[in-house]
Order: sequence, then C-alpha cells, then structure tokens
Amino acid sequence: MRKSIAVIFLFSAVCCFAGGKIHPSLESVAGNSVKVWVFFDDKPMDGKSLDEAARQSLSRRAFLRRQRDAIPLDIADVPVSERYIGQIESSGGKLLRESRWLNGASFIMPTTSIRHISALPFVREIRPVRSFRRPRFPEPRYRPRPRVEEPDSFYGAAYEQLKMIGATYLHDAGYAGQGVLVGMLDSGFRLTHNAFDSLDLIAKYDFLHNDSTVDYDSLAGDSDESGFTHGTQTLGCIAGYLPGVYIGAAYRASFALAKTEDVDSEFVTEEDNWVAGIEWLDSVGADIVSSSLGYGTFDEDTPYTFDDLDGNTAIVTIAADIAASRGICVVNSAGNYRNTYEWPHIIAPADGDSVFAIGAIDRKHVVAHFSSPGPTADGRIKPDCAAMGFGVALLDPSSSEDICLGAGTSFACPLVAGLCAAVKSADPDLSGYDLALAVRNSGDRRRAYDPSYSADSANNDYGWGIPQGPVAAGLYDGFYGRIIDAKSGNVIPNMTITLDYDSISRTVSSDTFGIFVDPLADIGDMLTLSVSEYVAQFGIQVDDHGHAIFLERLGDAAPLRLFPNPASDSLIAVVYNSDKARLSVFTADGAPVFDRTFVVGAVKRISWKLTNDNGQPIANGVYIVRLAAKDNTIVRKIAVVR
Repeated sequence: MRKSIAVIFLFSAVCCFAGGKIHPSLESVAGNSVKVWVFFDDKPMDGKSLDEAARQSLSRRAFLRRQRDAIPLDIADVPVSERYIGQIESSGGKLLRESRWLNGASFIMPTTSIRHISALPFVREIRPVRSFRRPRFPEPRYRPRPRVEEPDSFYGAAYEQLKMIGATYLHDAGYAGQGVLVGMLDSGFRLTHNAFDSLDLIAKYDFLHNDSTVDYDSLAGDSDESGFTHGTQTLGCIAGYLPGVYIGAAYRASFALAKTEDVDSEFVTEEDNWVAGIEWLDSVGADIVSSSLGYGTFDEDTPYTFDDLDGNTAIVTIAADIAASRGICVVNSAGNYRNTYEWPHIIAPADGDSVFAIGAIDRKHVVAHFSSPGPTADGRIKPDCAAMGFGVALLDPSSSEDICLGAGTSFACPLVAGLCAAVKSADPDLSGYDLALAVRNSGDRRRAYDPSYSADSANNDYGWGIPQGPVAAGLYDGFYGRIIDAKSGNVIPNMTITLDYDSISRTVSSDTFGIFVDPLADIGDMLTLSVSEYVAQFGIQVDDHGHAIFLERLGDAAPLRLFPNPASDSLIAVVYNSDKARLSVFTADGAPVFDRTFVVGAVKRISWKLTNDNGQPIANGVYIVRLAAKDNTIVRKIAVVR
C-alpha cells in the first residue's frame, strides 16, 4: 500500500512553534542580515482551478506519472503566491528559493526587517535556514587499487557490487532501468567519461548559480575545481555503460541532474537548495531520486539536534517524505558518522519514514566501519537496506576510461537507487514508497530470518539487509537461508553451497553470518543442499520463510541413510563413507525386485525411482531394502505409497 502523507500536517510540523511567529534563535541573531524561511498561511488561487495552478509547476511527464500512479493533485502542487513573495521583497527580503510543498520561500533579509515581515497577515512563521557541514567521507583502511585485476567481460570492475544486490540477474532478464527517470541530487557532474557516452540526459540544473552548467564553472563562482567528483561517481554507479570496463545498476534509465551542494573550502551547504532540487526533480517527472547528500553535523548558529531526527522536523526530511507522497522513490545515504564523537548517528533526510536509507557493507557483507547506524530519534530501524560501500568500483572523473575504488554510504545509495530503477522497469506499477518496500522486503536479513535460530533479523546496522533484485521485481520468490554447524551451533561462514534442484544446480556462497540467497528459486521448488565436509540436506522445499539449516559434519553423521518412508516418487540413499554402494530391494516374502551397484557422486546420494530391474514401476506395498557400502550395511522396511 502506498505510503500516505498528510501535507497539511507537514505544513504544521514545519511552521508551528511555540512563542509566536519568529523562531527563538532569530531573536538574538548576530549580523546585519540573515537567511530565513518564511512560511505562509494559505495559497490564494486568484481565480484559477487547482489543475490550472498546478500546471504552472509540473511538466507533462510529471502529470503522466501522477495519472499512472493514481495520485491526485492537491494544494502542495500549486506554486507559492507571487503576491506574498512580492510584499516580502518590497520589505527588504531578497528571494532565494521557493517551496510549493512547504508553502514558503527562503530569503536573505536585514535583521531589522524580521519583525515587520512577521506582522504581515499572510505570514505564518519565520525560522532560520539551517546550514550544514558537508558530510564527511571515510578514510579507507587500505590503499585503494587503481584498477580491479580480474574484471568481468561485460560488467568490468562493477560485477561484484551489482551481483551482490541481484542487479545482474535483472539485466539478464532484460530489465536495466528502461522507461524510468532517475533524478540525482549532488555536488556536480562531469560527463566526459566514456561510460557516459550513451547517457540519456533529460534535464540538468545548477541550483547554486541558477544555470544549466552542472560541471565546474569558474565564471559562475565555483571555487573547487574537483567539486564534480562526488556527483560523477554516484551517477556512474547507476548510469555507467562501458562494456568490459564498468556497468551501472540501471544503465538504460534516463536521468535528470541537480547540482545542489556548494563544495567550497568551508564545506558548508544549506537545506533550501536540497528542497529546491527535489521539487524540481518532481516537476520534471522523476520516478526515483538518489541523494548522497545527507546532513548530520550542523552549523553552530542554526543547529538541529539528534532529537530532531524523528522523521518530521528537519526541512529536508519533510521534503523527502512529501516527494514519496508524489510517487517518487527517495533513496538516501545513511551517512558516514558511525565512529564520530559529534554525531554517531544517521543523517537527515535518512530519518524520514518514507525515505529509503542505505548503509554500507564490505565484500564480506560486514557493516563498514564508518556506516552510520540507527535508530531514528523516535526509535525506528534505520538504515533500511545495505549495499557495497567499501572498496566500491567507481568511475574516475579525471579520466575518460579509468576506474578507481572508493568508500562511503554515498556509493551504496546509488547502487540501490539503480536497483530500484531496474525493478521498476520490470514492474512499472511499483512507485514511491511501494517500490522502496518491495526492494526492502527482498533483503536477506528479513527473508533469511528463522525464529528457530536466535540470530538478527532487521537491525540498526544492516536494516533489512542486502536486497535481491529478482525477488523485489516479483520475477522469483527466492530461497533464503542460514547454514549452522549442528554440533557447535555456530554459523558456517564463507562456504560454497551447491543447491541441486530437479533438473539444474546453482552455486551460492554463505557470507560472514552464514546467510545465503538463491534469488532465482520459486516457492514449491525442491532442492538438496550440499556443503563440503558436511552432510547434505535433502528434500528442502522453497517457501516464503527463512531456513535455519543445521548441518552435521561428515565424521559426526551416520554413514548410511535411507529416506523418505513412506516413499512416493523415489527413495534416497545417502552414502558418506564409500565411493560406491549396492542397493537391493525385496518384496515382503523375499522375492528379488531390484539389485544394482551405484557409483556415489559428490553429493553422496543415490536416487532409486521405485522401479524393478526391468525399469517398470513397482506396486504399492511394503518392501525390504538393503543398502551396503564398504564396512556398513543397513536393512529397512520401506512402504511405497503413491
């Protein structure tokens, strides 16, 4: 069910403060001018219908997205009153950004004008625009290699990070983001890498300088010549397409690029640019927004505190939740603050209850040493999912063909956003928070959980775990499990697992926590699970639950087994101590029925199809079965019931 957001409530959450219209921090502000939000009581329609007024701010593509997702227009789609803005400008305010969703605008104004403007009858509240210290980037614990030594023939260096989330399987099925518009919010973008040669760019805008140049622009005032690096690399995680070198998670999607962060020497950015950027992405019709620009370390003069990360307070969080109510899947990085003293938490807007927050893990699925943990201030689990964010293969923005390695939840975020785009191309009916939930619910921490074994399900490090694209898209049900040593009770990590189905076999691996996933299994499939040095498990049925699978070491197990009893389709003989075995079957009165010596395969299993020596099905009844191998023999009465 689509997440419902009450826009009127959100307006009141932003604008209602005790103590009058002026936020207390503005009563003693230093300096001659200040940057503020001014929120309004209403939106005069000036004789226009809701549809007419909303068309001033929404493109045709945005309207079609709303119609497709059955999302009606409402007052939040109507632009802010120009008359109200004009009156504030005539009172000394210089307009910076408008927000139709919040029914407000940001201004620079003389501090002496604040009280006069607050007295205007249409002004609901005045509060400061919050400034944020730019999110920190993690220091790697190893020296990144400039290249990956054994790239895949198609995916190049990106193979491992895409396979981990099941994106490669979606690509194999023909789903790579086609028909989906992905919006990017970041610090700038350089598109000279060969991996962007086929980029389908729909729109771009620089919210710092109000032009369409999203690369470094010294004439407009950019001071950091490499400010585009971060955005270029996040874009590459989704959009890159250079076969044999690098492939993004949704390389056939379309893109809209918003430059919203000022990467200068002070590393300060402000919330109104982010809000303007995501509203613009809504207006051009974006289906998914990827933002690696969360905010956690706040400017001393205008602070939020951790208590404000409750999903309803930070301006960027409120804007992100409203975007979700418009049918946009908002994916945001969880942050890189795990081990910091000043802010060891997730960042805004990752606290939003409709925001898909992404944490970082390494190649062994262990949470990265920097990945910000939850919960939110009101106790909700965050992040929502996790993807590779340590040792991630990235495009090198200073080159036209090279790749490099990096770290940060900044890169786990676009990998999952790209997965969401690929999932949506497979199931176009998924949108907004429903799309986020479909991907989240495919996470291995949720699906591998079995209450019979005391291990974590969703938690505040991994969220619901690593998502699996084919399951999220509804193409397969998936088989999720955890292998455990039956004697010690410990998980069995980093092991190759063979899953034998009726006609095919697939190989997967357990991770550090013993968790494994076959994303191509379907409910009802029967399988045999085999792990080197452990007793194979037979007759496992795929269902909608996680499986805690307890495995006995070969030396601890009985050398011979026969099952099931009764048998209906076949009788399985398991032989652990020999390379061959003799299976002999007799009727209850001793007449011979079947007698053959088998060579035992790697899975230590023999299957008898309940036929006689001539290959004809035997009748229902009770039979004597003798299994002999090396120094061991067992004799069992087996009933055949079809």
